[in-house]
Amino acid sequence: MEDMTDINKFLSDMQKSLKHDRQNNGGKSDYNRVKNDLRRLFERNVAMVGELADSVYEYWENEYIYRSADIKAEPSEENQNRLVAYLAFLENSDEFQELISDADWNEFGRLVNFEAEDLDVDVLQDLMKILVSKGAY
Repeated sequence: MEDMTDINKFLSDMQKSLKHDRQNNGGKSDYNRVKNDLRRLFERNVAMVGELADSVYEYWENEYIYRSADIKAEPSEENQNRLVAYLAFLENSDEFQELISDADWNEFGRLVNFEAEDLDVDVLQDLMKILVSKGAY
């Protein structure tokens, strides 16, 4: 149950950061202004996975934000929820997992393998269990 609170707090903090940025900029959004804050927020929330957090954030950014037709409007609500789902996965929670695509799972499998030697063994086992259950391996 504790994870759920963490995940909701992350979503709330992300939304506050986006709202604060719009308020300070005449109601206009711009991903380029908020991206560093969002990245730090994400990494802080899943510090136990170390560099893997950065790799997952970069994947989200490259796959969903930079491919957007309107980057200034990013992250959209869908992409905010997707990032929350990625956070949940890294926290070994199944919240929001329906938002994670097969391509995402495959990429997470690749990233977890790449970072495996730097991960705590219990964290690694938890992530691998999820990845196996999602057919990433």
